[in-house]
Amino acid sequence: MSDPLEQRLKALMQQAGEENDAHEDERLDRVLHQAHLRGGIFDLLNLFARWGWVVSEGGARGLRHARPVSRANPDSSGTSDPSAE
Repeated sequence: MSDPLEQRLKALMQQAGEENDAHEDERLDRVLHQAHLRGGIFDLLNLFARWGWVVSEGGARGLRHARPVSRANPDSSGTSDPSAE
């Protein structure tokens, strides 16, 4: 897989004209490692934040229907005729 960030960093380092290629490769590996770690941590935090939101929304909606809901009018005294009052 080709990483455009890695290619750009290599091109910039070659333009600088530094002679120690082994040292530059190690430095590039460290920079890319740090970038991937930070990106991975951000992705994990984003994943857990979204997961937490989904669980909280599901729990809140589930609690609204935790008990059976009666469709009868609570003001009626057992009669189904609304004109009886």
